[in-house]
Amino acid sequence: MDIATILGLIIATVGILGGYMIEGGSLLGLISLASALIVLGATIGATFISMPIRELKEVPKLLKLVLIEINYDYSALIDKITELATIARKEGILALEPLAQQVDNKFLANGIMMVVDGMDKEAAKSIMEAEINSVQERHGQRAKIFEVAGGYCPTMGILGTVMSMVSILKDLSDPGSLGPKIAMAFTATLYGVGFANVFFFPIAEKLKSKSHQELIYMEICMEGILSIQAGESPKIITEKLMVFTNQTKKTSEVAENG
Repeated sequence: MDIATILGLIIATVGILGGYMIEGGSLLGLISLASALIVLGATIGATFISMPIRELKEVPKLLKLVLIEINYDYSALIDKITELATIARKEGILALEPLAQQVDNKFLANGIMMVVDGMDKEAAKSIMEAEINSVQERHGQRAKIFEVAGGYCPTMGILGTVMSMVSILKDLSDPGSLGPKIAMAFTATLYGVGFANVFFFPIAEKLKSKSHQELIYMEICMEGILSIQAGESPKIITEKLMVFTNQTKKTSEVAENG
């Protein structure tokens, strides 16, 4: 399980609802099925209009992905590539062929086989870059689903509030009930802003983060494979690939420090 995602949802929910209750609010006062139907129904509908159905079919899988912790062990990958480089240097490139079948990562295995088959460096690089770009594009489209939903959600909340206000203003026969009715009308705006900023946008960012980790992993594979093909020493390859992990650490530190 991705503990950060679970903790984030819990902290955000407790913070919002806890602060509301400290101010004397009642949780029952925030429950409005009509507002939820308007906001979520309209948001989902608008998202369906905006995105291709083939992408939307991935939503259940993406929600599951957000909750799963995926560990990309860059150090172990670099060690593996260094090991392959050592074997290639001592025994020749062809010695990597049986080892490629033992590699769990399909991208790395395919890259090794391209080198073993004697493919030109530029051709091999072009193929691997194309696959990386394809993965990046696919992941970007998946994150966009939630970005689109997050963009529509607050507007649909305002729409729900306006619709409720129109209904209220059509019947002013009981002035004493206007306060509770108006308060209930604004739950739609609350739902719109809340779902967008606690659910849709954070999920989009989480998917981007996981995508970035995978792309770094693939770039390490590509650089390592090309370095092996070029006959570089294992030590130089290790130092070169460690740059990727250092960049990742710096990016994480910048994100943490804001």
